[in-house]
Amino acid sequence: METSKRHHYIPQFLIKNFSDDDNKLWVYNKEEKRILKSKQSPKAIFFDWERNLFDINGTPGDNIEKMYRDVDDLLAKTLEKILSTLTMTGREQTLMLFLVSLMKWRIPKVDDNFYDLVKGVPIENLGFAFRHIDPATKISTDEINRINDLEIIKETKRLLLPIQPLINEETVSEIHKNCFLVSHDGYPALLGDCPIIESQNSDFKMLEDFIFPLSSKETFICKRGAEKSILSPLFYIQKDLTIFHLSKKYVACKSREHLENIVNIYTKLEIENKTHLLTKYVFEFIK
Repeated sequence: METSKRHHYIPQFLIKNFSDDDNKLWVYNKEEKRILKSKQSPKAIFFDWERNLFDINGTPGDNIEKMYRDVDDLLAKTLEKILSTLTMTGREQTLMLFLVSLMKWRIPKVDDNFYDLVKGVPIENLGFAFRHIDPATKISTDEINRINDLEIIKETKRLLLPIQPLINEETVSEIHKNCFLVSHDGYPALLGDCPIIESQNSDFKMLEDFIFPLSSKETFICKRGAEKSILSPLFYIQKDLTIFHLSKKYVACKSREHLENIVNIYTKLEIENKTHLLTKYVFEFIK
């Protein structure tokens, strides 16, 4: 089978939920400060060439990409069901929490932080163990360190990190109690190359309060102690502004007009030196 080369860090099944009737979106390039001339398909955006291609015994292999594909297939079916019914079973909610956590570590924006973090976290600490083929033979510390330094092992950690907040039953139960879905069709939501808004968090074993758009209408929210309601429709503007702010390079929306409006508002906030307040205040719209 041919090795894949176009590797999406935002999965296509998620991008499609934000597209128009033609299955396309308008895309804004933050570096060039412009909207691309024509609408783009989910296949054409939020990907890097050969992002998940790594050396395996001297040969480039896409094993990591295949693992992402298997995970995406499961999550896509679950999300499709949730969006069609606007309800979630406990298992489905856990899978959505995994999607949120997965997106947190999968994107290019966090690459530097990720590599700094995993230097000090052996893969054995993430639930992965090395065993010699011969049970009577013990693997040396030097050999384990050598294996931990392999690029493909480092990238395997990127798949294991999202699981960590979901290992402890008590922690998951607490998150479940504070999660809810909201729907708004006043204007279509933005999707950025950083699709999650999370309260400040320095512990990879935790998932803090978050806001995660699932589609152009639906948003998955976790806020501890909240009554699970939105104080004002302005929340949805604030959410889009925050997604725009957090995104590294690309932001997409099926409405060019709404995308332009967000760009204009954000530009004014930049001039007033207020963009750093967006992440903090967006959670205050959640009661």
